[in-house]
Amino acid sequence: MRMNGLGAAALGLTVLAAPALSGPAPAAFPGSNGRLVFEHEMPAGDHTQSDLYAVSPAGADLVRLTASRNRNEFGPAWSPAGTRLAFWRTPAPSGPGSIWVMNGQGGQQKQLTNGMDARDPVWNPAGTRIAFTRVSGTNFDLWTMRSSDGGGVRPVTSGPRLDFEPAWSPDGSRIAFTRGSERGDVGDLYVLVLRSGVIHRVTHSPAYDHQVNWAPGGRRLVFERDFDHSSSIFVANADGSQLRRLTGGQFFDTGPAFSPDGRRIAFGTDRGTAGLDDLWIMTADGTDRHTVRQLRYAESFPDWQSLPH
Repeated sequence: MRMNGLGAAALGLTVLAAPALSGPAPAAFPGSNGRLVFEHEMPAGDHTQSDLYAVSPAGADLVRLTASRNRNEFGPAWSPAGTRLAFWRTPAPSGPGSIWVMNGQGGQQKQLTNGMDARDPVWNPAGTRIAFTRVSGTNFDLWTMRSSDGGGVRPVTSGPRLDFEPAWSPDGSRIAFTRGSERGDVGDLYVLVLRSGVIHRVTHSPAYDHQVNWAPGGRRLVFERDFDHSSSIFVANADGSQLRRLTGGQFFDTGPAFSPDGRRIAFGTDRGTAGLDDLWIMTADGTDRHTVRQLRYAESFPDWQSLPH
């Protein structure tokens, strides 16, 4: 998987490298558009470190939410009410993950998982459970747990395939995710129907489809498709129909997230002049692309806060 634009060639640093190292933007829960939370990767001695920040869609009111020395914070996900954040934390530059929650200002941090490599947290629409990727050796499977205390841990998928980066649908009935294998297909999108346990394949591509996110209405998906020398943002219906490419060119467009009103998509991209990832926004049809705010070094993998109407 491609990480943020802080490469060893550019900065002489050790680059983070592991499967599914940054989680997906989760479901865009319907509501009014609030703040964007995102990862900001920067140098930290002989390696890089990722912390979480929040900013308004207009680029104002930038707030640093985490500042953990020699720790990475990845995959921030707003709760449905827009009051709490789930994320996963690793040693820097890399290591096993643990899932944490905190309030929207970065306070009241609480660790939910221990004794396992847990990544990619996403909330259910009730805010009562969190789905996540559990890594054990070479196995990647989806699990859920209570958001209050990390208890009630239950498997959702199992088997030899690699299942990761879940996204819970806005109505709570389905989980979209990436399924790949160590040999062969690196990753396509699938949707699990929770009540029946039936899994439907959504995409069939030799490229790498991941970082999936639901539209607020629960009918469409937005995701990142990685090619050999670029990555682009695509949308499709949840059954895989009406696949459409929104971005192109020799750029790395990553981690798309729908706005709660469904009209816009935030994403990370290296389209800017610095050659590192910045946060951008575009309309849901891929037009009117513009920068949110340029920071030094790299920012990416946003999630959009939902506020009550």
